[in-house]
Amino acid sequence: MSASQLPQHPIGAQLSNLGSRWLLVLERTLPNAPQEIWAALTEREQVSKWAPFDPDRDLTETGFVALPEAGRRPSDDESDDTDESIGTVVTVAPQRMLSLVWGGDAIDIELAPTASATIVRLSHTFDDRANASSYAAGWHLCLTALDGLASGLDVPRMVGEDAKLHGWDELQERYEKLFGG
Repeated sequence: MSASQLPQHPIGAQLSNLGSRWLLVLERTLPNAPQEIWAALTEREQVSKWAPFDPDRDLTETGFVALPEAGRRPSDDESDDTDESIGTVVTVAPQRMLSLVWGGDAIDIELAPTASATIVRLSHTFDDRANASSYAAGWHLCLTALDGLASGLDVPRMVGEDAKLHGWDELQERYEKLFGG
């Protein structure tokens, strides 16, 4: 599948200074019912197709979860216990909200149904302002993949190094301009 066949979303995010942390918010309207998006957000096999991490379980219950980088599973003789691979599911409100802590960052995904679609609001709270445009570009691609996956498309891997194949560099530059960096 080419990137042109994937759903397209305009550049759009908000960046707020919270004092010692930063809040990045991306909002997209997807043409799916909340239950379709919820399945993609929480079912392990679907999560790794759109998210930057590959959970070791479904995200339907609160508690610890291993969240290594998508597409990378440690072998039996190695562990993946870096900060980025450690996560906690904090909130599970089916078809409304999923909250995680991943590598020390808070990630909240809220769903709000409309008459014909669902508004997905992704909020990422992090420490270093210098990462804002990178995070925005990455989440932009992740939400594009989520949209495609929820719509039944065969979505290519668009995280890690594969993100560059789908326009991450240009997105990162455009978000940097948007944020005035």
